[in-house]
Amino acid sequence: MISKTEVSDIQILNVDPSTCKRWKFADRIEADFFKIEELAEDILKNGQINPVLIRAVDDENFKYEIIAGSRRWKACLLANIPLKAILTDYNDTQAAIAQIKENEKTGLSNYSRGISYSILLKNKILSQEQLASSLGVSRSKLQSLICFAKIPESVMDAIGNPERISARSANSIYSLSKKGEDHINALIEIAEKIKLGLASYDIEEAVKNIVVGKEDLADNDIRNSKGEVIARWRMGSLIIRAKNSADRKKLTKLVEYFLNN
Repeated sequence: MISKTEVSDIQILNVDPSTCKRWKFADRIEADFFKIEELAEDILKNGQINPVLIRAVDDENFKYEIIAGSRRWKACLLANIPLKAILTDYNDTQAAIAQIKENEKTGLSNYSRGISYSILLKNKILSQEQLASSLGVSRSKLQSLICFAKIPESVMDAIGNPERISARSANSIYSLSKKGEDHINALIEIAEKIKLGLASYDIEEAVKNIVVGKEDLADNDIRNSKGEVIARWRMGSLIIRAKNSADRKKLTKLVEYFLNN
């Protein structure tokens, strides 16, 4: 049974959530469906504030598919209550853009976004130009996100939950994996640290330490009186890791003084 309400010229439907399915290009992995029970309780108590976006489907088992609002749909399904929805006639391209805009408001992981964008590009739902424009990001940032889909399965399996990995780290992981089996094995060895959100630079250094060997790197290290590594020569460049912005400013002035004198 569907009831309709007119709100600012937008038609809001109350639909049975069991008659809906997710769009095949939906951009949430299971790890992103967090706290569904809490959301269901909140909707039961306070009502569903924002409707989801749906469109009709030609399917003998379902009437609609969810374009945007999968968490709300799952919560209403769990609570066994009607789902407020806006019925659209979007084509796949329009649906993809609507989904992207909707999920800008939510805490979608970089991994979910990257996998989804890769699928949209692979199926030619959007071009890279359309996708980058819809996201409001550069082509290079988009390429980094897409790297999630290119990381070897063995590495992703070792990492397990990738929700804390940044797009930049995904780019580094993919670039390192292309260097051969020894680099892939090194990435697997540090998978637990990667899962916790290890930074791109630290991933590269950790893999290098494993592949090249710590002894070979020792001559490149610059240590303080306590024996701590404070800087490192790397491929002809000096890498200095400042603890905070104040230290960075001091170091910048010292380097400028050294180079100018």
